[in-house]
Amino acid sequence: MNEEIINNIASNQKQEEEKAEEKNKITWLIFSINDKKYAIKSSEVHEIIRDLTVYKLPFLPSYIEGVINRRGDPFTVINPLSIIDSMETPPPDSSLFLILKRSDDQLSLHISDILSFYDIEESDVHLIPNGDKEELYLGTIDYNKEEIPALNSDAFELILRKDFGNA
Repeated sequence: MNEEIINNIASNQKQEEEKAEEKNKITWLIFSINDKKYAIKSSEVHEIIRDLTVYKLPFLPSYIEGVINRRGDPFTVINPLSIIDSMETPPPDSSLFLILKRSDDQLSLHISDILSFYDIEESDVHLIPNGDKEELYLGTIDYNKEEIPALNSDAFELILRKDFGNA
């Protein structure tokens, strides 16, 4: 009887340890923009959409390509390379967009391809020391023996707010 209770306790402890290990993992979406790999937390992506027309708008910064119509709602299309490279970089050839999960804005990133969803231990993310929410990069992650930049989705909204005021 006592041995059965001890085995149950040990089994419960093992299950709790496994759950704790699962909680420390973060799923990242690995994608490319013109053959360069990037990562973003999958929890920050609402939807991935393909084959939509980008409607150009005049008199906007070069990193804003225009808007897409997603089920009747307009989403601002951002060319991340124009921000990352700090110059007018042409958008990707593909028509693939990451719709970001935002409570107050409708933003999308124009990307080239989805590579994978990748689970990684939270401790294996190389965060930028003393980074803040305005930084474009959170840090880097190791993916297939390659260190790739992890983007901060909040930074894109903050860049827009700086350029247009808090409208």
